[in-house]
Amino acid sequence: MIFVTLGTFPVPFTRPLKELEDLCRKKIIDEKIVVQSGHTEFVSEFMEVSPFMPPDKINELTKAASLIITHAGTGSLIKAVRLKKKVIAIPRLYKLGENVDDHQLDILEIFTEKGYVLPWHEDDKLERLLNDLKSFQPNEYVSKKQVIIDYLENYINSL
Repeated sequence: MIFVTLGTFPVPFTRPLKELEDLCRKKIIDEKIVVQSGHTEFVSEFMEVSPFMPPDKINELTKAASLIITHAGTGSLIKAVRLKKKVIAIPRLYKLGENVDDHQLDILEIFTEKGYVLPWHEDDKLERLLNDLKSFQPNEYVSKKQVIIDYLENYINSL
């Protein structure tokens, strides 16, 4: 099963769904696809599309999926890479009216450099990325959270 999550930002984000629908129509993808579409209205012949899901359902689908396709939001990315999932991440773009700025490009660049995800850029074809995915082994996610906690504790203790 492929789990697609577009987040909850209140602007439509149809680009990934249109390409997924096309690949399903051509029978290039024949796997079940479940989509959390947020504010993106999309009628599909091939995908199960739900605007919003409770967190436990998203966690369940993320764990069960063989592939996660997600917008390049930190919450969705971190959840998937912590579970060592193969991830294709596509940024919402300002110039296409999908976001208020291009911070998702910056996030995607970092996650790509770390080897956590395959990036899906504007000119990329999903079919090629799915072929690349066959040989892609994501690096294990390393959280810097404890480093920040230790720094803050040391600073507070030094006061």
